[in-house]
Amino acid sequence: MQRWVVGALLALGTVCAVSPARAEETADEFAAIDAHALAAPASVTGDVAWLSAYLVEPARTDREKARAIFRWITRNIAYDVSLEASSRDPEVVLTRRSDICLGYAVLFKALAEAAGMKAEIIFGHSSKFRPGLPDESGPWVNHAWNAVEVEGRWQLVDCSWGAGHRDQQGAFAWKFCPHYFLTPPEIFVYDHFPENPSWQLLAWPISKDEYLQRVRVRPAFFECGLRLVSHDSATIETDGPLTVTIGAPAETVLVAALYRDGREVEDGYTFTQREAESFVIHARFPSAGAYVLRVFARRQDDPGDDYAWALDYTVQARSGSASDGGFPKAYGSFLTRSCRLEQALSQTLPAGNAVEFSLTVPRAEEVVVASGGSFSRLPAEGARFTGKVAVSPGPVLVFARFAGQPLYEGLLQYTAR
Repeated sequence: MQRWVVGALLALGTVCAVSPARAEETADEFAAIDAHALAAPASVTGDVAWLSAYLVEPARTDREKARAIFRWITRNIAYDVSLEASSRDPEVVLTRRSDICLGYAVLFKALAEAAGMKAEIIFGHSSKFRPGLPDESGPWVNHAWNAVEVEGRWQLVDCSWGAGHRDQQGAFAWKFCPHYFLTPPEIFVYDHFPENPSWQLLAWPISKDEYLQRVRVRPAFFECGLRLVSHDSATIETDGPLTVTIGAPAETVLVAALYRDGREVEDGYTFTQREAESFVIHARFPSAGAYVLRVFARRQDDPGDDYAWALDYTVQARSGSASDGGFPKAYGSFLTRSCRLEQALSQTLPAGNAVEFSLTVPRAEEVVVASGGSFSRLPAEGARFTGKVAVSPGPVLVFARFAGQPLYEGLLQYTAR
C-alpha cells in the first residue's frame, strides 16, 4: 500500500476526519460560540468559576454552553503522554494546562457545574488501537469521559479524544475532533464501554461480549457514510484469500492496508476496487497468523489527498499464500474513477509471455498497457477493455485517457519478471 496512505496517526481516541457537509453544518451552528470560547482572555483562565462564566456568557442554550466548554478544553488542555496519574482537582488541571483523560473529564464537569449544568464523569473501556494490533494491553477500565444534561436529556462528550491524538512518535498532536461532542449513544458505544451499562444511554444496552465483537470503527466510518456489508464481527477467520465488502456512497473512496505484529505488510497484499454502491477489499496473507486489516476512507470533495482511518478487522489466517504474491499497485485515478480489474490480479507478471488484461474503466476513451517502451491499446467493448499483451521485464503500467482530456492517467502498475 502506498506509504502516504498509511501515514495514519496513533490515536488516543482516533484520527478524526470531518466531511465538508458536516463541517459546514457544525461551523454554521457553533461558529459564534466557538469563536467566543477560543478568544477567552488570559485574565479569566486562571479560575474555574471565572472561566465558566466567560465561556457561557453568550450561550442561549445548554447545547451552546456545553459546546463552549468542550471547545475551550480541546484547544487549551494538552494530553500529557508522560503523566502516570491524573489530577482530580480541576484547578490543578486548569493551571498546568495538561493531563490525561480523567483530568479532561474532571475539568469539563467542574466548568459545566459552575455554569449550572448537570455533568458526570463516566469510567469504562475505550478501544484504543496501535497500528497492526487489535487492542492495547492493560486494565479493562482504561478511560474516562463525560455525560452532560442538555435540554433535559443526558448526552455524551469526550474532551480528550476531541483534543487530539498521538503521532507516530507517540507525542501528543493537537487535532480538533468534533465527532466526540454530543455523540449519538448508538455511535459512541462502538469505542466507549462504560462500567455502568446505564451510561450507554441506550434503550437496550449491549453486553461486554457484544461490544468486543463489534467491528472497531472510527469517526471517519460514520462521516464518510460507510456500511458493513459482508462482515459485521471484529474477528474474521479465513483459510485463504479474503474478500471484504463495505458499502460506500459514490463520493467516498476506500483503501486498505494489512498489518502484522504492529508493522505494515508490504508488497501489496491488499487490493481495493468499487463495485456498484460498495468497495470490495481483496486480501492475501503471506503466511498463517494474526493480522489486522485496516481500512482508510476519504470523500472525493475533501481538500487534499489524505485518507482517514475508518475501521479495523482482526484476521486469523489459517494458511498463507506467499507464492501468489501481492496485487498490482492501484493509483488514485483507478479508485476515484470507479475502475474494476477482472484479470491480471497479481502484482508480478511472467516476462516474455502474453498476459490477459481485463478491466472496466467508466467513461474512458482509450486504455493502454506500457511495457518495455511499447504501448499496446486494449480493445474496448463499451467500458470494458480486454486484450492480451506480451510484457517485457521491468515495470508494466496501465494508463487511460478520458473524454475531453489530452493526457493519460495512470491506473495500475505491475512488475514483469
